[in-house]
Amino acid sequence: MLADRYDLFIFDWDGTLATTTAIVRFARLLKPRYNVSRIERRSDSYKYETASELKAQQDMNRIYDFAYSLYSMLYRPRLKPGAIEMLMELKKKGKKIAVFSDSNRYRLLIETRKLGITRYVDLVLSADSIKMFKPNPAGLNAILKKFRVRRGRCVYIGDMAVDVFAARFAGIASCVVRDGVDPYKTLKSARPDHVAATLGDIMRLR
Repeated sequence: MLADRYDLFIFDWDGTLATTTAIVRFARLLKPRYNVSRIERRSDSYKYETASELKAQQDMNRIYDFAYSLYSMLYRPRLKPGAIEMLMELKKKGKKIAVFSDSNRYRLLIETRKLGITRYVDLVLSADSIKMFKPNPAGLNAILKKFRVRRGRCVYIGDMAVDVFAARFAGIASCVVRDGVDPYKTLKSARPDHVAATLGDIMRLR
């Protein structure tokens, strides 16, 4: 089973553990699309094809985070069905659990606390806090270093192709849920290691 194959489970937040809305989906879809052929692997790091592409991606992240933070003042986030049950089951199995997201760090910490998942999660990290956004693997690498888990025993679970790329550049496995932002065709083109229809299906994957 997937739950027995890995020791560290890292989750994306928006669209993966937490629900999102049409306006949030639209904001996320404004973020640049990533194509494997345009992102090259260099030793244990990565690079964008040009420096301008990196700056454009960073600028878009800042715009997205600001817009979402304003919107979240009115929007009440909810956990996706089965999220708590899955986290509880992973903890019973002695697994380490982390959240890594491009979300604004203040919003991420507030939402994870309000929704009661911090009792199951060992670490919450925002890419915003280290200024290294996906597909840059720096955040995932930092989590791996903290927990001292072998890369082959770690999986990153998300809902967008960029999550798959980030996992690949970090040298860890990737799993996508199909009920998030990116359509299945986009997710499939990124070649994830595992695909689940919903969060609840993750515990049943082999």
